[in-house]
Amino acid sequence: MLTPSEAEKKFLGILGSLESLSDIQAAGIVRRDGLMIASSLPKEMDARTIAAMTAAIVGTAETCTAELHLGRFLQVIIEAEKGKLIATGAGGEAILFCLVSASGNLGLVLLEMGRAAQQVSSQLEEI
Repeated sequence: MLTPSEAEKKFLGILGSLESLSDIQAAGIVRRDGLMIASSLPKEMDARTIAAMTAAIVGTAETCTAELHLGRFLQVIIEAEKGKLIATGAGGEAILFCLVSASGNLGLVLLEMGRAAQQVSSQLEEI
């Protein structure tokens, strides 16, 4: 069983690996109830607000896919002028999100996010 500080170090390591991709500008891990677990957001962004919004967006997308009988929710992508927000489930308790540059390679980002989400899920099982 990991201590909270060991878990935080592991989560920050996972986020650091994601941010080694130049297309990813920031990343975070959020509990499904909207509380931030770990993040690498710029200081000018309010982590609590982003965590709550990300959880709400994913929760709504999950409800939508269930109601429309589209199968299991995979990810949500919000595309705007200056970039993208991509969020995906990371086990039953967490959500992984990334802020991606407008010209970012979505295929590569989604591949790396899938790997990172599995790592987050595994780490949460150890806590």
